Amino acid sequence: MESLSAGTHIYAPSLAVARLLYSVDMKLMLPACRRYRASCFLLRRESGFTLIEVLVALAILSIGLSFVLPTMSFGLHQIAQAERTATAESLAQSLLARIGVELPIQEGESEGQFPNGYHWHLALHPYGDGKERQSWPIGAYTISAKITWEDGQHLRSYSLTTLRLGPKEPRK
Repeated sequence: MESLSAGTHIYAPSLAVARLLYSVDMKLMLPACRRYRASCFLLRRESGFTLIEVLVALAILSIGLSFVLPTMSFGLHQIAQAERTATAESLAQSLLARIGVELPIQEGESEGQFPNGYHWHLALHPYGDGKERQSWPIGAYTISAKITWEDGQHLRSYSLTTLRLGPKEPRK
């Protein structure tokens, strides 16, 4: 301790004492640092990331994205295909609903195209064999509606088949 004036004392360690305390503290910390590598980072005085750490992080990110992006792309393609199939299903149902209202129930086939690029094919055939049909008081028909569309390089289709009652076909 150093004396400043009459009766006033102040504790002011010199630079040598501060260095001594720091070196003693470091000597106590270094064995622990060797045992527990994680605490060594506490002794560093620098901050930020090294170039190797940044490159490793970018490599991990690129590997992760190489798996995620194709999966997302495939999912979007599947959603678009499901929407087109749902549209085809709706068109086939509306085509079957027109039978007997706008289109007559009689044996035959017809086809056409919807304005949105979907093609349709409609087939009406008698149900059952000839002997069964003659004993029935009314006619029964198998009606099939097939909707086709292009999906990239592939031709896709959706079909609905139902049984509908109608007038008995004339005897030949």
